[in-house]
Amino acid sequence: MEPKRKLLATTSSQAQGACPDHMKDRFSDLPNDVAHQILSSVSILDLTRFGTLSKKCRELYLSTPSLNFDEFNNWNKSSYAKQFKLLSSLDRFLVRRRENKIHCFRICWSLSYGKAASLYNELYRVVTWIHMAVRCNVEVLDLELRIPDTTMLELPSCIFLCGSLRSLSVHCNKILTAPSLVSSTNLQYLKLTNVTIDEGFCKWISCSCKCIKELHLEHVEVENITMESSSLESFSFVFPSYCGLCHLNISCEKLEDMHIEWKFASTSSRSFKVFAPNLKYLKWIGNLLNNQNLGKLMCLEKAEIFLKHGVDNNDFSNVLEVLCSVCRAKVLILSGEMTKALLREGPVSTLFDDISYLGMHIESLDDDIVPAMVSLLRGMPNLKTLYIKSDPSLFIHKPEACGFSKEFWKSQNLAFIDQLKEATIELSNGNNELELARYMLEDAKNLKEMVLVYSPQQSTHIRVVNESKMNSVATARVVFQEKQRK
Repeated sequence: MEPKRKLLATTSSQAQGACPDHMKDRFSDLPNDVAHQILSSVSILDLTRFGTLSKKCRELYLSTPSLNFDEFNNWNKSSYAKQFKLLSSLDRFLVRRRENKIHCFRICWSLSYGKAASLYNELYRVVTWIHMAVRCNVEVLDLELRIPDTTMLELPSCIFLCGSLRSLSVHCNKILTAPSLVSSTNLQYLKLTNVTIDEGFCKWISCSCKCIKELHLEHVEVENITMESSSLESFSFVFPSYCGLCHLNISCEKLEDMHIEWKFASTSSRSFKVFAPNLKYLKWIGNLLNNQNLGKLMCLEKAEIFLKHGVDNNDFSNVLEVLCSVCRAKVLILSGEMTKALLREGPVSTLFDDISYLGMHIESLDDDIVPAMVSLLRGMPNLKTLYIKSDPSLFIHKPEACGFSKEFWKSQNLAFIDQLKEATIELSNGNNELELARYMLEDAKNLKEMVLVYSPQQSTHIRVVNESKMNSVATARVVFQEKQRK
């Protein structure tokens, strides 16, 4: 921002005749596309000031294709007179632009809490700006509107009929009415945040958004989602707290990236079904369901699974079903609860031949999780990288875990040990992580590097690890990192 201020200051000085002729108005000599690129990150207030500096600056001011109506939250609450003056000024600016193309238009606006007439006048102005942007063939429209609960909002239908629009983001605490299925759109990117929609809106996306590539739903209240698309490549549904979503059905042949964060109190009457044969990246956080079907994800490259059982259901009997669906991944990252659930299911019969990276995010390597980990590792003969991450804030009051020595690990005859090249282990309470590290150092003949993360109280472990390094069959580099305090 500093270079821009200097540039504006220089131009201002030139306008006042303070600079020699050869230094005057250098900004005006820039090609229009370069000048517009510089002005694209300038707020409308600074852009207006810039437009007063010279005739050329005024032309650029009225033709810049990126507009940002932000920074007004304090203005429109100070007084009605100032609010009216501001709204009128922005109206005049858009009128003076005529039909100069708008590439990107962002409106971040908080409607003032006051008289109903004032509120509806303000909302009418905002909707008018949207109409003007559509008339100027806007391609990227970003709406962040804070509206009182008592005020209704219906997005103008011209948004969904705009042939030039490629990207739409809507952030507001209102119900979005489903557009007509007759209206087709060229949208490629759609993001909805803090809105309420119904199944009709999802149907509109499936039927009318034939070019959609990315769809992101954050804190969206909806009862059922059924998404069928031949073009969608990236989908996310993120609702970190408990939500009312009951059924999530995704059928998208070209889908490559999916992020689901779905938590609920009861597993009854909920389902999750996916048909995405080309999915490459999956991140799923939340609760395990009784009714779920991910299918065979044959193209999967990375899967992150952090699931817990529902409040009303301690059954993890279908955890193997989930793991079977992601067994072709090259990178697999699991929560501790998922790993422990394997122990209840017995030996893992599924072979994860393609997995080369295993990450485990656990509280600590407790005695009750080691057997499940062994069962999991037994099915990963080609594992090359192991990362065990522990959370020190979660195991302070746990008893020390120390039931599994280096000799135990050696006795398991795990095939992955001959392929392992990198390992990172965060030490927690007890010695289980330490003994696992010693086993790897002594038996992993292809190990290149081991990183051990320890707390200051565990500094004595360094000597023990170095002794195992002396007995190593490989020339692995050992890195010690002290844990950063939170």
